[in-house]
Amino acid sequence: MQLVNVKDSLTRGFIRELDGLRGIAISLVLVHRFWPDRGPLHRWASLAELGWVGVDLFFVISGFLIAGILLDTRGDPHFYRNFYARRMLRIFPLYYLFVAGCLLLFPLTQPGAYFETPFIQSAGSPLWYLFYLGNVPETIGHDPPYVLGPIWSLAIEEQFYIVFPFVVATLDPARLKKVLLGLIVLAPLFRLLALLLVPSNERIQYLATPCRMDCISYGALLALLLRIEPSAVGSRASVARALGVVAALCLVAFPLGVLTRTTPWGRVLGYSLVAIAFTVLLAFVLQRRDEAATAFLRWPPLQYVGKICYGTYLLHRPADVFVDKLAERLDILDPQSIPGGATSVALLVAKFGVAIAFATASWYAFEKPILRLKDRFQPRNHPSATAPIAPPAPPELTGRANVPESG
Repeated sequence: MQLVNVKDSLTRGFIRELDGLRGIAISLVLVHRFWPDRGPLHRWASLAELGWVGVDLFFVISGFLIAGILLDTRGDPHFYRNFYARRMLRIFPLYYLFVAGCLLLFPLTQPGAYFETPFIQSAGSPLWYLFYLGNVPETIGHDPPYVLGPIWSLAIEEQFYIVFPFVVATLDPARLKKVLLGLIVLAPLFRLLALLLVPSNERIQYLATPCRMDCISYGALLALLLRIEPSAVGSRASVARALGVVAALCLVAFPLGVLTRTTPWGRVLGYSLVAIAFTVLLAFVLQRRDEAATAFLRWPPLQYVGKICYGTYLLHRPADVFVDKLAERLDILDPQSIPGGATSVALLVAKFGVAIAFATASWYAFEKPILRLKDRFQPRNHPSATAPIAPPAPPELTGRANVPESG
């Protein structure tokens, strides 16, 4: 089994629709976080709560992209250097600026010695966040400060990607496929075990890396299949039918509580259903890239929101706090202060706007200039490049002898 050498593969070049999917993902996260708990919109709170799945969509997209990069570039010189350098340039600068800012500035506003301030007492050791282990304290029941809440998902991704390049470089595609399938099977088993052992803590299933690795693995498996046996993904018609089936299953599962993170079914199988649904959606989008069916994903405002999604994700909780504090200062939190009970609607719109504004400032003033440095570590076979991919990897990497490929 060996990587397919196809110039016009679904995985080649810049895939515009992925920014649209990212835009949807971050919008779901913002809806989940900003939705008002009172006023005319509160009646839809149960739907807004479902916005937690936006993070899972990020996981699937990330697994697909990162696995694709590693598969296409593993024969390149400086394979590890290029991958880790590009990954660090994209993730580390804003992450560490944000974490350091929170850990240094918030304690200054509180009484007491640094390690005795309520913020640090809640955060725990700064080492958790500096070493991308921010999901660990919350998994074991330590509630972090509100603004540091999003750190958990970034920690899971980085823990996965610290190891994954070595896995891709070491295993041939057939064995890699088995490993990914193994992770997909093991994750719900870990979730079930956690449910049985610690039934009172549903956060374990949501935050622990072993319980969440199936989502990333689904995306990685899709990237692998498109490179070794595209037919296994299915025809356009079969993928469209599968998307309809999983959508119907989600509609049935939602009122039954399967998509609720606190129910027993949701804590074990709900995550699996969401991961499968987003993987099928991603396959559908890839098969129809640049077509009318995916035109909505190429809508410029949605693509822009997707482009700045990393900054939006990190900064949306500070935006939430900022708007609430400003509203409190202006004395507009009273539902009667705006006629018609529209205060909650106005605050929702304001929080969206401020989060996008914060992320826009971060993108142009900080992230974008740093990202230019990634060109110094550009692999020859990076999937976003339009040039043809290199010849298949040597037999010792593919696990296959020098057997001519069939037509």
